[in-house]
Amino acid sequence: MSIARVVGLACAVTGLAAVVGCRGEPIGPLLPPGSPTDVDAIAPAAPENVLSAHVSFSTTTTPDSVRVSFQETGGSPLATPYRAGKLGPDTIDLLALKAGTTYQYQVEAFTGGVLRTSPVSTFKTAALPADLADIQMQKISGSTSRYAVTGVQTESGGYAVAFDPSGAIVWYHDFTSTGLQVSDVMMQPNGNFTAFIGNTSGFQPLEGYYVEFTPGGKEVHTYRAAAGYYMDDHEIRLTGAGTEKKAHYITFSIETRDLSDIGGLSAVATAGHQIVRENASGSVEFSWDAWDRIGVDEWVGDDNAKQTRTATDFDHPNAISFDGNGNYIVSWRNLDQIMAIEPQTGSILWRVGGAEGQYEFVNDPEGGFRKQHSPKILANGNLLVYDNGTGHDPQETRAVEYKLDHSAHTATLVWEYRHVPAIYTGFVGWVERLKNGSTWVGFSLAGRAVEVDPAGNVTWESQLRINGLDGSVYRLLPVASLYSYTAP
Repeated sequence: MSIARVVGLACAVTGLAAVVGCRGEPIGPLLPPGSPTDVDAIAPAAPENVLSAHVSFSTTTTPDSVRVSFQETGGSPLATPYRAGKLGPDTIDLLALKAGTTYQYQVEAFTGGVLRTSPVSTFKTAALPADLADIQMQKISGSTSRYAVTGVQTESGGYAVAFDPSGAIVWYHDFTSTGLQVSDVMMQPNGNFTAFIGNTSGFQPLEGYYVEFTPGGKEVHTYRAAAGYYMDDHEIRLTGAGTEKKAHYITFSIETRDLSDIGGLSAVATAGHQIVRENASGSVEFSWDAWDRIGVDEWVGDDNAKQTRTATDFDHPNAISFDGNGNYIVSWRNLDQIMAIEPQTGSILWRVGGAEGQYEFVNDPEGGFRKQHSPKILANGNLLVYDNGTGHDPQETRAVEYKLDHSAHTATLVWEYRHVPAIYTGFVGWVERLKNGSTWVGFSLAGRAVEVDPAGNVTWESQLRINGLDGSVYRLLPVASLYSYTAP
């Protein structure tokens, strides 16, 4: 006998499953019940996300695959992805639902090509939290198939949120109980999300941490800095699985330094950062310390912080990614530099930009990037960068791609995108090359996201609006599916 129940906003059934898209894949009409099934369906509001449902069910044989088919009253039939089934109790999450809406659902299980289903049941989602009701990505032009993911701050506190292609919030995780800000929301390759919880900007002595949670909202891990260090809010990357899982993140320590030689004050609480790799047991297996590798006098650029702050950082790493060989690619904002670091020895492989840069910029009218974010090494070996443009004349933010010649030590501009009219964001931002060859540019400080084709034509553009005003966030990232990780 199979038992299905909706928990949180959920349901119950028999099973297999594999997912397509985030609202689910279109399917035929809901099927009539298969073998006799007892169903105990309840639908209390999911406290962490009323736009989801936890469908709990139990099977008496092991299905090859299971999924949940569902549809709102009068709507098109949808389904979660199929995934492998298991014997006994199981749960499938329904995501990207509409608020205040009644849904029918049933579990579908395939075994040896034979379909079994639970009876059709119903549940109703609750209303969206009031402080999220007037937040949207307002479409300006074009169309997209992707979700935009970010963290937002409201009067109640912080949320991780996802906007669907229409611009509506269709998924969120409520972090308001922490009383802290939420930033750096990202879907990781293992299909879980991470978010930074804390109020630091990367140099204040404030405690913060990363939370890893499933798309359905279950918090599964917390990442904190080791004693004597603070967790930085700019990046965490998860790689591997099981005993081979690694967490790569940034921490910082604080020393009182005399910065008068570089135009600063004589006694400044100065943060220097570490690139850290933590293994599956929670032990730090690698730590690369900027205090030992970068001179404080490498801080470059016309930055008022240098002259006025009694607390600051001289390096300010704001992004970690990987090249095709697994080397760290790190952006150091205050150095105007992107650096490649070998992940075992910590050797610096190359530096592009900044006072100690080893590469000549070619074919770039701006002479290189300034106060950059979000570097990526593309499949062709080129370097894609969100160039904030601080210090350019005039100051303008752009996305740029350079061909790196590691023998000649040149970085040749081969592509750039500038928004019309120009947008300037002095801080934060995101750029990503999409599978279809287009590029996602998130001018997140301005709340603007665009997709542009290789010729620079805008194929989609949207503006974050919060309570009727243009919004500002840390990052705006593209996500292909809320159910599992797929390259966007």
